[in-house]
Amino acid sequence: MTNERDVIVVGGGLAGLAAAATVADGGGSVLVLEAHLPGGRARTADRDGFTFNMGAHALYAGGAGMRALRALGVEPAGAPPPLERYLLRLGGRLHTLPTGPATLLRTTALGPRGKAQFGALLAHVPRTDARRLEGVSVEEWIASRALRPDVDAVVRALLRISTYASDFTTFAADAAVRQLQTATRGGVLYLHGGWAQLVAALAAKAEVRAHTAARRIEPAGGRVEVVTDDDRYLARAVVVALPTPGAAAAVLPEAPAWGPLGAAITAACLDAGVRGVPSPGYVLGADDPVYATTQSPPARQAPAGSAVVTAIRYGATDPDADRAVLEAYLAHAGARAEDVVTSRFLAHLTVCGAAPIAAAGGLSGRPPVRAADGLYVAGDWVGPEGLIGDAALSSGHHAGMAALEHATRQAGATV
Repeated sequence: MTNERDVIVVGGGLAGLAAAATVADGGGSVLVLEAHLPGGRARTADRDGFTFNMGAHALYAGGAGMRALRALGVEPAGAPPPLERYLLRLGGRLHTLPTGPATLLRTTALGPRGKAQFGALLAHVPRTDARRLEGVSVEEWIASRALRPDVDAVVRALLRISTYASDFTTFAADAAVRQLQTATRGGVLYLHGGWAQLVAALAAKAEVRAHTAARRIEPAGGRVEVVTDDDRYLARAVVVALPTPGAAAAVLPEAPAWGPLGAAITAACLDAGVRGVPSPGYVLGADDPVYATTQSPPARQAPAGSAVVTAIRYGATDPDADRAVLEAYLAHAGARAEDVVTSRFLAHLTVCGAAPIAAAGGLSGRPPVRAADGLYVAGDWVGPEGLIGDAALSSGHHAGMAALEHATRQAGATV
């Protein structure tokens, strides 16, 4: 009986924890089986008093992830970065990053005609019906705007920072535009103590068994059985919340009927704990697909008078080359090598298990949370809402609700 639950969740990242918390809040019994430690890419590392996320992490204040967290009674604590201090590296020089009317007036990244065109685009994006862009790639959408070269460079840099993508030839325009709209509505938060606060808040709601890898899932007389190396677990419903479609498909009893899926989104990241607070602190690359940001402050992740600075390259390539450009961007942001107390280089981080692609219809073409009767999936590659963390939390919440509903029906049918 100890291995029987209403719902078993395979995978203890944000998606899996959100699913489990949803089931628990709804009164269901739930168990999370996690092959490693809970948290996935939301885990943090503490080094010499500095807290590192796995690269730059920002929670969209008006996004689907925040809605899912609040539905679960989780209110993230953090602070917004100072957008007015953001700089753009274009043509080897630093310019004010245009993100609104005031910064657009000040920037030297655009000439008068470029400012007029960019201002018109800023006004157009919030009013755009992103559904009309389903089936259109970002590259095609950019081409349709007939942008001047300077505006094109700025727009691509802003799209990279919001989507984490570096290749726009297949990336879905509806997903990219929705992300820009979400950023415009509420901005982002850097979280105090890093994203581990979300892991702790969600994991506290459900039982999690770490270092327990699910190997396969089997039908079991109207129920579902999850097989690990050491045991078998029986449930009325199972949520598979693994980081990639391939990993999820490998444990499902039958090949899922998913349509075409995009490639994984990757990044190379360099986190640094530094003495002092660097200035300017925030540099977005238009010359390179790179972003350097001071996460703490505003978030509390560093000792007083110190800072956590992260540089991220959108699309990991060669580790040596990526590290060199990331170190250069830390310097552009004002983090001098002699001030670095501790650092960590992540040469190849999977940011998203599968990008939303135009060929599949964009966000609406991603796999739904229901995989089969009693089987559900969740992850940053699942469902019609959000990207990256937003998609993970939202799909986890919806998968948890669907699994609990199924388990409740099954329980009623056996009474």
